[in-house]
Amino acid sequence: AEGAGALEEEPPEEVLAASALGAVSARGARAEGTVKFASGDEAPVLCTQAKEGMKKRRGIIDVSDTTVFERTPCKLGGYVTKTPYSLRAPDYFEPLTGYMNGGPDPSGLLDMRLESMAFGGDRPVTVVVSDGKTADRKNYPWVGKASITELGGPDEFLRVFAPQLSVNEKIATSETVDGVTYYKYQLYKAAANYNNRKVISAAVYNGDLITCVGLASESNWEKAKPVLLDIVDSFRVG
Repeated sequence: AEGAGALEEEPPEEVLAASALGAVSARGARAEGTVKFASGDEAPVLCTQAKEGMKKRRGIIDVSDTTVFERTPCKLGGYVTKTPYSLRAPDYFEPLTGYMNGGPDPSGLLDMRLESMAFGGDRPVTVVVSDGKTADRKNYPWVGKASITELGGPDEFLRVFAPQLSVNEKIATSETVDGVTYYKYQLYKAAANYNNRKVISAAVYNGDLITCVGLASESNWEKAKPVLLDIVDSFRVG
């Protein structure tokens, strides 16, 4: 599952990515042709769900595999958080649906999950949104807070969010938009067997933590990097 624990080790596929944010002008050009994915709305593209008998299938999700997956309309979000949020992504990213409680993943820990095989490599490029909660953690210090800044700066928050996090490279920044502060990260961990490049935006809104995480593997990071940076930068709550 890709939630808070996702930052720690392989199971949730989470440990975030690294590198500079890139030129604003170039990223603005890449934003063309995107669509809006907003919680509570119908997905702007057809969603992907596992066919009957395939929902318990384990391993890498390849949304292009028509023997396993089929396309269907679906509604986005509302599975683990009621906080409204949105992001913009190219229309070749496909929302997953039809898993636990109709949601986007078998663990029930994600609110939205977008997948794309358009970047090549050995794994899909993924974007997930969650409330940072995991099955094995009971203490969530962000609950009830008005802003993520109440948990310290970007580095302090990351230690609270993922205490056991170990990465080889890290870039941490912050941005305030419409009164909401977002902590943003690019993290990299040297590893070859999971999505070791990650980009994150996290915010606390009305006492809830909402995170947007973009994931890529070493095999497709260079192609996916500018797109993931744009997607995660577009993430807004409220």
